Amino acid sequence: MSFNWELYVQLADEFISYQENADLREAHLRSAMSRCYYGIFCIARNHLFVKNTSIPRVDTHKFVREQYQRSPRNVEKKIGKNLRRLWKERKDADYENDTDINVSRAKTALDLSKRTLEKLRQMETI
Repeated sequence: MSFNWELYVQLADEFISYQENADLREAHLRSAMSRCYYGIFCIARNHLFVKNTSIPRVDTHKFVREQYQRSPRNVEKKIGKNLRRLWKERKDADYENDTDINVSRAKTALDLSKRTLEKLRQMETI
């Protein structure tokens, strides 16, 4: 049974909502932003696999984003744009020590990932 990558988006929602331990708050928010990106990235990548797109092992994330950004279809272009935004947020959350990660920023990433997920679902019905 293959993994359901949508669960990463759900997990991100839980990380944002679960703030019982104040010492872990920022770690939860950073993890949420990372999961938002990876959940959507893996779903988008898998859509390309279904379309028999050959995905390189090097620069995979850039390749997937660009496949969507360069598409003639508006829904796919929007997915590419959103993937790029989520990727930038994920990079800040995962690598930048001094960047301000707060609930508002994490919720924005979560909302963007949910909207992108809906667009990916639209592609299945087109």
